[in-house]
Amino acid sequence: MAAQLPYGAAEIVALRTAGKRPADLLLISLIGPLSETNPVIIAQPSRSYDWRFVVALPVLIVATTETPHLSGIVKAIDTAAPAALSVWFADQQDGVNLLVDGYRPRTKTGRRMSAVQRATLAGLGSAGSASDCLLQIAGQVKRRAMENAEHFDAALIDMATAGFRRIFGAAWGAAS
Repeated sequence: MAAQLPYGAAEIVALRTAGKRPADLLLISLIGPLSETNPVIIAQPSRSYDWRFVVALPVLIVATTETPHLSGIVKAIDTAAPAALSVWFADQQDGVNLLVDGYRPRTKTGRRMSAVQRATLAGLGSAGSASDCLLQIAGQVKRRAMENAEHFDAALIDMATAGFRRIFGAAWGAAS
């Protein structure tokens, strides 16, 4: 018996069959419906699916740190050869890039998303507001920056701080 398609994938398959593709990043939600403009595919972590419809498409898996079977799901989707593959942990408002435009980071676990990527995804999959999530992300970035500040020249720290202010706006100053 062939694996089924997850909810919302039939539309993508129809586009692909017609020689078209979604214009935006494909969101695969393992946490239920998402209120997003991007195409959203909803999958149940306990089921096996046919992921071939993601071939050559950029994919972002939306999960939590408690999502069961996540590594198996990531491997199954990766096997289908998406153009890019990332995992966003909605409960942490953090994520990793596993495959970016055909480039695979050298580490097994991928490369942590940049502050810009995280700020862009702020609020995705969260019950909190995007601004609250942006504040959470800014706080995480600020703590990491302060923990590593001793390893860098003061001029680099000033440049990084200016960059983070530009990314996070008022959330940077409000973050602890």
